[in-house]
Amino acid sequence: MESSHKARKIIEHCLLWILLLVLGWSAVTQVSSPLVKTLSTHQDKAVEVLLQTSPAMLVSYNPSSKKARITIQNKKCTTSPQKCFPHTKFFTPKETNRQHFWESFKNTLSNWRYNPLLITRAMWGYLTAWHERRTNLSPAEFVLFGMELSQLETNDFAILENTSSAKRSSRKKEAEPDGPPPVVADKAPLAVEDRPIIVEVLNASGKKGLALELTQYLREQNAKGLLRVDVLQYDNYPSAQETSWLEDYSGRQIQLKQLGNAIGINGEIRIGTTPNVICDTRIILGKDFKMPL
Repeated sequence: MESSHKARKIIEHCLLWILLLVLGWSAVTQVSSPLVKTLSTHQDKAVEVLLQTSPAMLVSYNPSSKKARITIQNKKCTTSPQKCFPHTKFFTPKETNRQHFWESFKNTLSNWRYNPLLITRAMWGYLTAWHERRTNLSPAEFVLFGMELSQLETNDFAILENTSSAKRSSRKKEAEPDGPPPVVADKAPLAVEDRPIIVEVLNASGKKGLALELTQYLREQNAKGLLRVDVLQYDNYPSAQETSWLEDYSGRQIQLKQLGNAIGINGEIRIGTTPNVICDTRIILGKDFKMPL
C-alpha cells in the first residue's frame, strides 16, 4: 500500500514537471513566433499558412476582422512551395486533393461542436504531420490558429482562383514573381456607405423562372427595409450547376455573408475575376437552391 502511494506521488511530480515544461515552452514560443503574437493579441494584420494540397491553397486570416481568404495557387511554382513562399508557415495534409480536403475541412468546421471527436482527429492529423515533418507549425501556432478558425463559419471564407494571366501583353514578357496576390480588405459597412448592395441573379438550376422569383423576393425585402439590396438584372447562367454560391466583386464580405444567410446560401464566397462587372456580387442559383420562406 505504501509503495503504491509512493509510485502515485512520483507520477504526480513527473506530470507536474511536464506541465511546467510545456507552459515554459509555450511562453517562449509566444515571444518568438510572430504568428502566435499576432493571433494572441488580435492584431489587424494577416497571418498566412500554405496548405500544400493539389493545387496548393494559401490561407490568409486577419484575427482582428475575423475574415479568411483562400487563394488557390493554380499558377505553377517553378520551385518547391516553400521556396515560393519562404516566410510562410506550411501544412501538408494526408489528403492532398484540394477539393476532398476542403470538403472535409468544411464538415469539421460545421460539426465539431456536435462531434468533439472531429477535434481529436484534427489534433492527431497535426501530430502525425509534425512527426513526419509535413508542417513547420509549432504546436502552439497550430492550436491558436485552429482555435481562431473554429470560430468562423463557411461563409466567412472568400475563395480566389489565382490563375496565371493568359492575356499577357506581348510587350511585357517578363516572368511574374511567384507569390500571393494583394489582399483586398472589406469595404465599409452598408450603413456607412449608405447604399444597398448591387447584385445580379443568375439561374444555373435548370428550373425555369427561378432567377425572376428570387429577384422579386429580394426587391420586396428591400422595399420593406429588411434587406439593403438592389437587383440590377437577372439572367441564365451559361451552364447548370449542382450548388449555389455568391461571387464577390467588391470585397464587401460582411454584407455578402448577411445576404447569403438571408437567402439560404451559406457556402464559401468566391471572389469573381470576370472583368468590367458593374455589380457588387453575383448570386448563382444551383440545383440545390430553395426559395426562402
